[in-house]
Amino acid sequence: MVGRMKLQVKMLFPLSLLILVVLILTANMLSGKYTEALSLKELEDGVQLATKISDLIHSTQKERGMSSGYLASEGKKFRFEMLRQRKITDDKVAELTKLLPTIKEENSHQLLLQALHDIDRLHLLRKKIDSLNIGVEETIRLFSQMNECFLNVIVALSKSSKIPHITQQFTAYDNFLYAKENAGIERAVGTAILADDQPLSSMKVYFIEVVATQEIYTKIFLNYATKEARAYYERMCDGKVFNEVKRIRDVIIYSEDDNVISAEYWFENVTQKINRLQQVNNYLELELSRTIRRSLHETYMTFGIFAVLNFLSIISFLFMIMLIIKLIKSEQRLKAITDRYIISSTTDTKGRILAVSDAFCSISGYSREELVGKPHSIVRHPDMPKEAFREMWDTIRRGESWQGKIKNRKKDGGYYWVYANIEPLFDRKKQIEGYAAVRLDITDSIHLEEELKRSKEKDETLLHQSKLAQMGEMISMIAHQWRQPLTAISSTSNDMYMKIMLDQYDSNYFMQKLDQINEFSKHLSQTIDDFRNFYKKDTKVESSTYTEVVKGALDIIETSIVNKNISLKTELHSCGKIHVRVNELRQVLLNLIKNAEDVLLEREVVSPFIHIESYDKEGSAYLKVCDNGGGIPEDIIHTIFDPYFSTKTKKDGTGLGLYMSKIIVEDHAHGKLSVKNSDQGACFTIILPIEEED
Repeated sequence: MVGRMKLQVKMLFPLSLLILVVLILTANMLSGKYTEALSLKELEDGVQLATKISDLIHSTQKERGMSSGYLASEGKKFRFEMLRQRKITDDKVAELTKLLPTIKEENSHQLLLQALHDIDRLHLLRKKIDSLNIGVEETIRLFSQMNECFLNVIVALSKSSKIPHITQQFTAYDNFLYAKENAGIERAVGTAILADDQPLSSMKVYFIEVVATQEIYTKIFLNYATKEARAYYERMCDGKVFNEVKRIRDVIIYSEDDNVISAEYWFENVTQKINRLQQVNNYLELELSRTIRRSLHETYMTFGIFAVLNFLSIISFLFMIMLIIKLIKSEQRLKAITDRYIISSTTDTKGRILAVSDAFCSISGYSREELVGKPHSIVRHPDMPKEAFREMWDTIRRGESWQGKIKNRKKDGGYYWVYANIEPLFDRKKQIEGYAAVRLDITDSIHLEEELKRSKEKDETLLHQSKLAQMGEMISMIAHQWRQPLTAISSTSNDMYMKIMLDQYDSNYFMQKLDQINEFSKHLSQTIDDFRNFYKKDTKVESSTYTEVVKGALDIIETSIVNKNISLKTELHSCGKIHVRVNELRQVLLNLIKNAEDVLLEREVVSPFIHIESYDKEGSAYLKVCDNGGGIPEDIIHTIFDPYFSTKTKKDGTGLGLYMSKIIVEDHAHGKLSVKNSDQGACFTIILPIEEED
């Protein structure tokens, strides 16, 4: 007890240190998760801001394309479309300006402020465009610079991500926006080329560079995009619009005559392409928002878990101190309980008893003083073989534990059984210094095993008695089976004798008659075999079917039943394999049929019948034996399976048939035998499990 108390006190320091480490770790985790949650919340706000910026860029891209077409055609094309688009762009700028005060991230706030300041110059640019006082290439460049400023805000937002998979999605999103921006530049440059009767060669070079840059950004986007985003992009880009844009692009690059395609036609097709890209852009923004919300939810969950762990660690430390104090106080009570109920002892290396529990003294009948210092053989029972103890000593002397059943002798000469576990005790040098044994009283279980064995032997005896009780009935059945063949043999032999007496010998006729006698003899022999097999001791469990069992039973009893004018109906539909002792199950079936026959004859039923039916249902095989004998009285139906219960006189029955039938079905075959009354009579049902196929 003192050693255990010291051990508990020694455990206090490492446990306290462990709890302190847990507290520090959980505190760090809480801080990290809190910071991560703030970052994710900023990213969530950032995606909303990026959506607004993306909408503005999409609008300015469209205005840029229309403006370049307007300038290249010297004001002849795209005027009304350009004016409508300017109104849309101004609305987008107003929406974004309202969001500026809500942006907390300093770098993003400054970049957006700068971008909005740069877009103020848009009004001056529009005036120059209206008056045709600016070139197409410069117009495209100024629009692109404004869009570049807004794209930088989105890139800055994405760089604030510290979570790898979100950073990857942001990278894909950024590169897609740059690819889409270059698609917008491509629209503007292409529109300018097709609207100008004599486009500059430098514009075509610019067009080729924009197309190449667009392809590079698209490849980077696809490299970083999620599998779902790539699939969505490929689905949106697959179609006639993208193919037509590629065809017109090739015309612009390779054809000498650009007037074969109108600027309006190019603008319409490439705008449809960019609108589809905008749908991909919306998908990426939605995907980012979902990922961030999911990560934010997981972060909150983890934060909650670590908060609970931190709280539990503090509580655990306080409770640990209280627990140690309680353990020290309860040590005496625990030792007393253990001593009272656990059969234990310790010995030295020679088997001399050093200590015993109160439970050991109680079960053996010896006092502690009578046991301590004595060899453990003081409780050895003479029924235990010496070889068992020799094997035990060999095992524990090797430093191994030993378990086994031991019969011990009490002081008063009685006995008790224990299941013992003996463990070697080692000193600091790993040398054996003694042995500790803990035992479990199994006397009652040993007695139960013996009782079960006797019960099994009793059941076997009753089964044999049941078979003997049926033997007289079986002999009667054999007599019925033999009567017809014997009569036929007698008739055939008399006929042959008369032929000889009348000197009417015909070899063919005689051979035919001898064959008939041979067939009758085989039938008689088969009847004897069936009878012998039925009474053969049934020890082997084998696979069979209800059809095989019923056929074997009817081979024995059918003639007897039919000769008594009882109709025998069979409907055998079960195909499932059952695992049984076949002769025992056949005995059950014969018993049920014979009981039905007795009832039908005793009650003189008009048009009597016995109906045997089998089928499979829900993994079980069912066999029913029913009759029209009026059924079993309700006051005794629940007792018919009791041993020695019988409605017959003592000379007609032993009362073992149904009792043993239930034993065979439920104990031997692990099935169920039941009975209930139908409208016409009694109906017995046997349910057995069907074997699973390998």
